[in-house]
Amino acid sequence: MNKIIAAAIAASFSFSTQAIAADQLVIGTGGTGGTYYPVGVGIAKIVSDAVSDLSVDAVSSGGSTENVRLIGKKEIDLGITNGVVGALATSGTGVFDGKPQSNLRALFSLWGNTEHQVALTSEVKTGTVADLATLSGKYNIGGRKSGARTAASLMLGAIGNDVENMNMEFLAKYSESARALQDRRISAANLGAGMPVAAVTELYATVGADDVTILSFSDEQLNKLNDAFPGLYYRKEIPANTYPGQTDAVASAEYANLMVVDENVSDEVVYQFVKAVFDNLEDVHAIHPSAQAIKLDTALSGLSAPLHPGAVRFYEENGLTIPDHLRP
Repeated sequence: MNKIIAAAIAASFSFSTQAIAADQLVIGTGGTGGTYYPVGVGIAKIVSDAVSDLSVDAVSSGGSTENVRLIGKKEIDLGITNGVVGALATSGTGVFDGKPQSNLRALFSLWGNTEHQVALTSEVKTGTVADLATLSGKYNIGGRKSGARTAASLMLGAIGNDVENMNMEFLAKYSESARALQDRRISAANLGAGMPVAAVTELYATVGADDVTILSFSDEQLNKLNDAFPGLYYRKEIPANTYPGQTDAVASAEYANLMVVDENVSDEVVYQFVKAVFDNLEDVHAIHPSAQAIKLDTALSGLSAPLHPGAVRFYEENGLTIPDHLRP
């Protein structure tokens, strides 16, 4: 391990401005209390153990947006981010307005954030997310600076809802949002995450399945999302009985968390990194429950940045068809 990597880890959130050698990689993750961090640490160890001439370390960071920025500044080589941030980064919009991260390349999908747009049943007209535009009360979109708010704003705009004229609340914690729905202080809430979502379980258990509804996404709405953000959103069903008293499946949508990399990391190093992950899936799945979603047949689902050529080589060798929008 060179001095740059050692300093990055020892300083806990301090990153060198010097580019890291190709065979010594650093992955940016997230806070130590979240999911990004243990998954990143676990993957780093698995790849390091599997590839003799490749040393990979993982460092805690500010998460999705910071990881993309750090890759752009050559302070880390890889990072975990979500599909929405990836879409904004590659297009130079939103938090990356006017500053497209043209060096960003995707490696593989991790696990998904399933849309849980939950409304009081009394507010439901169509049963789809279009109902969020006609609420009599407030819609909690998420914290003002949160990724949840960013994702929901993009989703609402893409399907044709007028985000600027919606009556919003900005509660950051899902538990607060659930309590606000229980107390009827809001009419609906954005509670997207991996299933099952604890706050949604609480709502179904306390308010009752007859009085809360998870809004669905119609095929038309999903098509609009994909027209606006190709490949970002995909169909995800919330199975019946995921939540107490929820007897019907919900046709929802999902966007992925993904591993991304600087385009300047060599094709061979990236190829060996991706191969080590998918050759050791049993160990990868043992890292964390969320990591069990990492699979070869869903590796390209929800990617919002072009693939790195080294990753393309691996997937083509393994029989996957690369969509045109993911080719570098």
